[in-house]
Amino acid sequence: MFISDKLLESTMKLFLKYGVKSVSMDDIAKKLGVSKKTIYGMIENKKDLVYKVVVNFSKKEEQDILEITKNSTNAVEEMVNIGNYIFSFFRDMNPGLIYDLEKYHPAAWNYIEKDHLVFVQKIITENITKGQEAGLYRKNIHADIIARLYIGQSRVILDEEIFPVRKFHRSTLFTEFFSYHLNGITTDKGRKYLNNKIDFK
Repeated sequence: MFISDKLLESTMKLFLKYGVKSVSMDDIAKKLGVSKKTIYGMIENKKDLVYKVVVNFSKKEEQDILEITKNSTNAVEEMVNIGNYIFSFFRDMNPGLIYDLEKYHPAAWNYIEKDHLVFVQKIITENITKGQEAGLYRKNIHADIIARLYIGQSRVILDEEIFPVRKFHRSTLFTEFFSYHLNGITTDKGRKYLNNKIDFK
């Protein structure tokens, strides 16, 4: 079943702004300037659309991150650039988006948990190894363990019970978590390069 990039991208923009639950199929049709019948010609139902939107967004994010790793001059710069990229997502994201996905769209949330985060873990592992070889990260840390801890902590900052969104903004949580991660693994050489680079806007 063909599904247009325009549908996926426009729907994701609505989800980022309003969350998933608050966006109706009428809203999506209006945004695209088409009928709901046209949209249902490309998808089965809203759950199917949500899943496809999440997969499409995740794959685009993965390509963007790979491009960042390719164009960064060292491991610390790479992580800061990735951090800036992810921060822009959290900054613009409706606080209810994660909750909506986790509670009402388990298939989409499971994709993030089982597929997308596996990719992120691989990137972090490779970044740590690269940084250790360059003397920017501590030699006495285990890359795979730290990468798994990174993923675990990523899940924690998204946990509504631990960090309720009414009290903790997601972008602030991410900035603190990211600073904690990099300052915990860098050597004096890496920290000197890092300096005050973690200042997301």
